[in-house]
Amino acid sequence: MTSLTQAPQTTPVTPPRPDRTARAVRGNRLARFTPYGLIGPALIAFAAVLGYPIVRLVWLSLQDFGPRSLFTGEAPFVGLENFTRVLGDSDFWFTLLRTLLVSVACVGGLMVIGFLLASLLMQVSAWARVMLSVCLVLVWAMPMVSATMIWRWLFEPQYGVLNWVITQLKVFGDFSAHDWFSSPSQALALIIALIVWKGLPFVALTLYAAMGQIPGDLYEAAALDGAGRWNVARHVTMPILAPVLAVLVLLEVIWSVNSFTPIWVLTQGGPDGGTTTLGVYSYLEAFTRNDYSGGAAIAIITVLLLAVLSVLYVRRLFAQDEAVV
Repeated sequence: MTSLTQAPQTTPVTPPRPDRTARAVRGNRLARFTPYGLIGPALIAFAAVLGYPIVRLVWLSLQDFGPRSLFTGEAPFVGLENFTRVLGDSDFWFTLLRTLLVSVACVGGLMVIGFLLASLLMQVSAWARVMLSVCLVLVWAMPMVSATMIWRWLFEPQYGVLNWVITQLKVFGDFSAHDWFSSPSQALALIIALIVWKGLPFVALTLYAAMGQIPGDLYEAAALDGAGRWNVARHVTMPILAPVLAVLVLLEVIWSVNSFTPIWVLTQGGPDGGTTTLGVYSYLEAFTRNDYSGGAAIAIITVLLLAVLSVLYVRRLFAQDEAVV
């Protein structure tokens, strides 16, 4: 008896077509450079608008540019002398500390009140939500100069509305001629309140939009477990809002440090420099004392401090995300 062994049948492999392989390679290359193409126009616009001013500011900080240079056009190169002089000035360090305190107070107030307003928007009825949103948008749309002038009128010593209201209440005594801007602490408190009031719409509406994306099932599960409002906010709402809060904190720190208009219109850094922050200090150094190079050096130091703070803050956020994963 003869046994026949049949060889296994194999399906022939068709080699890929050259044109298909070339298209796949081109597709991979296109996908690799797509992100750069998307951010390219923004980078070009950023470089065109801010590139030259930043380069000019850096070069100005390395020169001895004073009133004489405006007429002669000559500004000798002095290297890091302006930075050494600024960092050796005690006024700069007091101003830096004051700027940090103002920023911490502004960002803390914005985050707390903004979170409360966003929670309120989630709880109220539709018409109340619309009215509150309209009020917030109107506050945001008002120019800072106009808002500061109104703020100054509210606290004006002789004809201010707030002084009249406090006097009519007859609780704190006669405030009919009280000057809020004669005391550095009171003036600084008014500036912080103005910055917080003007920045609330952005924070509150951003948090409200983020809260609207949280699934309702999480709140229902927390309610079934008997969690109160504080525990729900701490263990459900805050962890989900953490990325949004991180971005808001970073943006508000930058905007608070760079606040110039409310301080200049209200107090011009006074009284006795008690409300001077880095932005106002740079302006005073450049355009009041006519030390343009010193003002440029202060501006560069401010930018570097914000850049370092931003990098450290973002790296810490990424490190926390990796630890959680």
